[in-house]
Amino acid sequence: MRRFVAALTGLALLTAAWWVAGRTPDDYDHRYAPLATEGRVGAPVRAGGFVVRVDRVTAARSATPDGDELVRPDGVFLIVTVSAMSRRAPLILSTALLRTRDGNVYRDSVKNIIANDGDPFEMTTLAPSVWTRGAYVFEVPPSELAGATFVVSDRPANEKDPPKDFPAFGFELTAEADIPLGLTEAGARRLVAGAPERATIPGTTT
Repeated sequence: MRRFVAALTGLALLTAAWWVAGRTPDDYDHRYAPLATEGRVGAPVRAGGFVVRVDRVTAARSATPDGDELVRPDGVFLIVTVSAMSRRAPLILSTALLRTRDGNVYRDSVKNIIANDGDPFEMTTLAPSVWTRGAYVFEVPPSELAGATFVVSDRPANEKDPPKDFPAFGFELTAEADIPLGLTEAGARRLVAGAPERATIPGTTT
């Protein structure tokens, strides 16, 4: 009887081990991927040591950062206006990206920084409990807008762009905020159709 119970227990443990192994990523990088907090446009999202809120999503066919120079994207500029603050110590939201529903990732390019008049939000130090407002600018093909998610973290991104489905910020359980922009196919078409020929990117304010 004891042998039967021991054998049954061993079988149960082996089955449990197989079950856990089948549901646990076998890749270190995915097991320690960022801790994502999902939110929605217009609502504060608390992730790790910061709070961020997407206030507005617009598009532009070009930008005039200084009222004179014209900067044109390959596609459109998607302008994500946000408000953010730290929860404890001062910090910088040094990485922001746009993740498409197909898993593609778009980050700031040189043109985006120029469009922001050299004042991108990811260079702004956030103070505790004080809202700071600014904009992230992404250069995106119009076909990639529907279903896109805005992702932001206070951890610097990997130097090399990650492949599809690969954590973007390094690992070690980094906090990030994932905010779907709510753009349907029809909504993305309307956004692009209504995009002004040139726009002024809002600066950073507190």
